[in-house]
Amino acid sequence: MIRIWRDDRVFYTFLILYALVIAALALTTPLSPSEAQLFYRQEWSPAVWAARLLHQVFLGTLGLRLVPFLLGMLNLYLFYHLLPDYFERIEDRRFTLMIFAILPGVIAANVLLNDAVFALSLTLLFLWAYRRRVFWLEALALGVLLSTATASFALYLGVALYAWAHRERALALLAGGLLILSLLGGRYLIGGHPQGHLPELFGIYAALFSPLFFVYYFYALYRVALEGPRDLYWSIAFSALALSILLSIRQQVLIVDFSPYLLAGTMIPVAVYFRSMRVRMRRFQRRYRIAGAIVLITLLLSSMAVILHRPLYELLGRPHHFFAAPLYEIPAQIEGLRSRGQSCHPPVKRRYDVLYRFYGMPACK
Repeated sequence: MIRIWRDDRVFYTFLILYALVIAALALTTPLSPSEAQLFYRQEWSPAVWAARLLHQVFLGTLGLRLVPFLLGMLNLYLFYHLLPDYFERIEDRRFTLMIFAILPGVIAANVLLNDAVFALSLTLLFLWAYRRRVFWLEALALGVLLSTATASFALYLGVALYAWAHRERALALLAGGLLILSLLGGRYLIGGHPQGHLPELFGIYAALFSPLFFVYYFYALYRVALEGPRDLYWSIAFSALALSILLSIRQQVLIVDFSPYLLAGTMIPVAVYFRSMRVRMRRFQRRYRIAGAIVLITLLLSSMAVILHRPLYELLGRPHHFFAAPLYEIPAQIEGLRSRGQSCHPPVKRRYDVLYRFYGMPACK
């Protein structure tokens, strides 16, 4: 399976098909309620600002979806050029890029307007600049990251701890200063009583990475913590996961705020898997290959469920509880209202009101 990625034709065919699939999803998927809320919110962020500018040129959802699509393609480039730190073989790098690209969370981030894809771009850009020792670009990426509506303090903490441990004073001071600024202006307040959000957190992480892959990712971070090497990639991913778990004990955590910093470390579980398997003689690798195949199959099934969400929605009879139902129910309701000659909509949930507004259907007074 891994050896086929030595063939350039396989690799570039995958990249072209992937870009076409993501573009098709971006063009055909209706606007989601979360995208509409993000588009109309007062809080400033670079991704939303760019989407508003493009929306003036490209009407409909195209202007909004160009931002995540272009950033998603940039993320593939940046992620691939970080992989030599982990893998010597070119087929291992290409296989890991494929794993990263088909993660359900990455596919969704590349299609839907969100802050996470921009935060992921800045995180990968920072790691790319750190790998090449371009400090001014490291500082620029970390500084701009402060403007995104994500849990940037998780990344700053991971960078500060790593830089301090390795006596990189300039980076430690920069990350420490930004950590203080992000905490002073942040919205994460620890208080109250445990609310039982931890199972929900793990459930969403499982959906973001696919269940078995997330379990192995969790194990890989723990194993590296014990055995090493605890590099910058691990420090960022471990800090994001640990903080999200700690905060979820007393409050609900938005996964989109922490996901960019975990997605940037996708190469860690793949490297741990290869290292665990290849230290053994080939005849003792069978159980590792079987386990890896099972994890890969579940990941592919999760990815296909995201890519083929519309056919699945139609095939299942358009159930209201389906994860993609809000994408298609509201446009259908708007079409029904217009067919009856109505120019406004009756009271709906507050989070859906902005979506009606985007489609030119204001609330009835």
